[in-house]
Amino acid sequence: MRKTIFFTFMLFSTIAFAQVGINTENPKQVFHVDGSKDNPNTGMPNSAQQMNDVVITSSGQVGIGTITPGAKLDVSGNINVNTNSTGNASSINFYENSSNGTNSVSLKAPSNLGTDRSIILPSNTPSNGFVLKTNDLGATEWGPVNPASATLASISLSNASSGSTSITNGGTNGTTVNQRFFQKFDNTVTDPNNRFDVSTGTYTVSQSGIYLITAYIMPNAAPNRNEMGFYYPVNLEIRKNCGGNPSAGTNIMDNATIRWATPGQSILRYSVVVTGMVSLSAGDTLNTVIYLNGTNAFGSSNEGISYPSNFTYANISDFKALFSVTAL
Repeated sequence: MRKTIFFTFMLFSTIAFAQVGINTENPKQVFHVDGSKDNPNTGMPNSAQQMNDVVITSSGQVGIGTITPGAKLDVSGNINVNTNSTGNASSINFYENSSNGTNSVSLKAPSNLGTDRSIILPSNTPSNGFVLKTNDLGATEWGPVNPASATLASISLSNASSGSTSITNGGTNGTTVNQRFFQKFDNTVTDPNNRFDVSTGTYTVSQSGIYLITAYIMPNAAPNRNEMGFYYPVNLEIRKNCGGNPSAGTNIMDNATIRWATPGQSILRYSVVVTGMVSLSAGDTLNTVIYLNGTNAFGSSNEGISYPSNFTYANISDFKALFSVTAL
C-alpha cells in the first residue's frame, strides 16, 4: 500500500511541475540531466556547471553544455561525427525546401587522412566575384579568383572645367608657388567593391596585401609667360593616409614633368604618369595629389619658372585624369 501511495505521489509531482531532473533537484527545463551532480539546489547553474548538463525544452530543443538552447540542437563544446556501423566516414546532410523535393548537400570527411586537419571559416566579408581560399593551416578567407577583374577600381575626371584649380601666386612675377591640392574626379570607371569615394578621390584598402597603383593627369595650361625659356614643374604624388590634408600622410610614389612654353600655342596637352606596386594594410587610404613648387621669374628675366594662374586640363582627352588601384 505504501508503494502505491509513493508512486502516486511521484506521478502527481511530475505532472504538477512538468519537469524531470536527473542528478538535480533544480531542473530548469522539461527534462534536465546534471551529469556531474554539481548544480546548485536553487538558482541557475553557472556556465562551468552547465558544461556537463543535457536538457530538452518544452519546444523540443536540445541543449548539450547549455540549459538554454537557441536551436533544435545547441552544443557548447566540440562535436565529433564518428564513422558509421560499417566503418565508413559519416556525413551531415542539408536538405532543400520540402516543396522542391528531398535532395540534400552532404559534408563528409575524406575516406583517408594522413593526419588531423582543421578548416577555419573566414572572418572577412565576401564581395561580388570572390571565392573561398585557404592557406596551408586550413584558415580560409574570401578573395578574388581573378584580381584584374574582381579588384580593379578606377575613377576619372571627365569634365575639364570641374577639375580646374586656382594657383596661389600663379601668374605673378617674382612670387613663390608652394601648393598641394587633391586631384579632382567626377566619374567612376569601375569599382566592383565600392572602394573609391569619388567626391574626395579617396581609395580605402579593404585587406592587407600588394597593390598595383596607376595614376595620370593631362593638364594643358601654358606658362603665364608663354615665351621661349619659360616653364613650370608639375609633380604628381600618391599619398597614403592624408586624412583630408593633401600635405599630410606619406608620399609613397611620385613623378614630375616640366611644361615648357609653346609660343603661339597656349593650349598643349601633356601628361604626368605615376605607377608602381606597394604593400598596404587594411584601412589605409590613398589619394592623388598635385604638387606645384617654385619661384616665378622676375619681370626682367628672360627665362625661368612661370606658373599660370589656373591649373587646367585638356578638353580633347576622354579622361583628363585617371586613378586606378588593383589588389594583387
